[in-house]
Amino acid sequence: SPECDKLAWFLMTSANLSKAAWGGFEKKGTQLKIRSYEIGVLFLPQDQEPPLEYFSTPATLSSGSNSHSLLPIPINLPLTGYSKDDKPWLWNDHYLKADSKGNIWTPS
Repeated sequence: SPECDKLAWFLMTSANLSKAAWGGFEKKGTQLKIRSYEIGVLFLPQDQEPPLEYFSTPATLSSGSNSHSLLPIPINLPLTGYSKDDKPWLWNDHYLKADSKGNIWTPS
């Protein structure tokens, strides 16, 4: 919904936007080569027990919705854009400042 309080479906996936996942044409465009495969699970409210009309988000629960219809998702709604100070995490960069679990990252 436009208010981000009802979900008609939810797709949980490992899909990414890499060339390996999407594939690329080889052999003069006659063969599609895919180097990695992704998996996903589609959750539909009507397939739940009992069947639901929609999944709720935490915003819906604050307005008195049924907690059984809550689909917990690990993101904040509505979505917020990146700021100019945000930096992407890169696997081959060193991170010497400890994270929230006290870990640092120093790839070899």
